[in-house]
Amino acid sequence: MAWKIKVLEEEGKGIVEIEGVVDSTNVEEFFSFLTSVYKSGINRIVLDLKNTSYLSSAGLSVIMDTFNKANRDGGKLVVARASDMVGELFRLVQFVRIMEFYENLDDAINAI
Repeated sequence: MAWKIKVLEEEGKGIVEIEGVVDSTNVEEFFSFLTSVYKSGINRIVLDLKNTSYLSSAGLSVIMDTFNKANRDGGKLVVARASDMVGELFRLVQFVRIMEFYENLDDAINAI
């Protein structure tokens, strides 16, 4: 598991790359990471899930929390390149009804 932020040239925008698994063993660290990204002034976020193999319900909760904070404060969070398995999870919990999902990273960046 690993995550990193790529800050974009446009102020307040960033890409968060999530690699591997987000589950009960690391969800607190994941929450702290996303919170620090947000507190650093990046409130327009692309979650790049190309290399994410698993998200637990706790990981989904962290993503929804960040999504809600961004919306509340005039920002935005979108998801890009979710694998089939992770994408199916988002469909099952109906996140696709409230969040934007993109197959292409450039489209996701343009959306924020």
